Amino acid sequence: MSSGLPIGIMMAFVINVLVSVYFFAVYRAQQRNQSYLYWSVSCALFAAGIGVSVIAHAADGLQAVNTLACLLLFTASFGLYCGLNKFELSPGSIKFYRRVRSIFVVGCALITVAGFYSAMVNVVASVGMALMFVMTEGLFYQRKSPYKSVYLVLRVLLLLHAFVLFLQGIVILVQTLAAQDSDTRYLFNIVLLSHLVLTVATALVLPLLHVMNQRRQWQKLANLDELTGLPTRRAFVQKAAKSLSADDQACHSLLMVDIDHFKQVNDQFGHTFGDEVLSRVGKMLAEGLRQTDIVGRMGGEEFAILLPGVSTERAQSVADRLRHKVSELQFKRGDKQVSITVSIGIAVSHEVLYDWEHLYSQADQALYSAKREGRNLVYVFS
Repeated sequence: MSSGLPIGIMMAFVINVLVSVYFFAVYRAQQRNQSYLYWSVSCALFAAGIGVSVIAHAADGLQAVNTLACLLLFTASFGLYCGLNKFELSPGSIKFYRRVRSIFVVGCALITVAGFYSAMVNVVASVGMALMFVMTEGLFYQRKSPYKSVYLVLRVLLLLHAFVLFLQGIVILVQTLAAQDSDTRYLFNIVLLSHLVLTVATALVLPLLHVMNQRRQWQKLANLDELTGLPTRRAFVQKAAKSLSADDQACHSLLMVDIDHFKQVNDQFGHTFGDEVLSRVGKMLAEGLRQTDIVGRMGGEEFAILLPGVSTERAQSVADRLRHKVSELQFKRGDKQVSITVSIGIAVSHEVLYDWEHLYSQADQALYSAKREGRNLVYVFS
């Protein structure tokens, strides 16, 4: 036996044990994410499979032990799939999971049966693991993710490892059928190398993806108003400025919406009731708008709606409709029915005015005029 094989086996065993411990430690720190537990078990099973394979080899190829090693290695590949399936960036469908689970059960049965036919168990195990890695790669197929380049690395490694395992199975099968006993240790070393690269890559990339995704979720939550679920002032202004800078619309209409007498509502009925008013009004304003329209809570009882490509007349029609719908909302406080109204100011951009600050200033002035004229009104800046 060449010195390369024991070194490769030793490296594979040690690295899988270390990565297993590492994933388990991350799992302890991330109790809600079971992916790390699956990956920890997967690496532990692979290390155990390597250890049992060494025992089988030392026992002059004891078939029962070799079959156990193949089952452990095959189960390890299924554990990798389960981890990715649980991973929040890789949610697989229930139907797809059941299909893979069925393949795993059938694979275990075939490996057990093939265990009675000497080298055939290695063929079945190699091809089964290759198929499992291909199915795992299928989790990333057509995935909508901001981290496509990172996922591409994992996809390539999974397919490469699957190809090497399949090649190993075919070579062993051909040699078995031809009754040849050629040395395949060089191919086994390639399998170990590709597995080590895949193991290290997953150990480095997957926790990083988890952190990146958490930061993205936190940023998303920071840009949403907790009470209404609408974009915050900062997020709204960013989206509005981007829409205004686009050249695909001839004009933009900005609606500034303010709940009338909201301070008195809070003082008379309490902040809990005031929160209900804000929540329902915000939800109502967002309903019935186009996908291109932008609505957000600017702070307090003030909301803003940007309507790309909408002229003054259409904007006034939309504002009147919204004002009427808000006035129809019924709020109950004890035995008392409470009605809410809003005032709306409108400003429209044109070929000269595309600056957000000026558009906002004009809409705010129109809103002030609507409130000054008696509230529950729509006023267009002129």
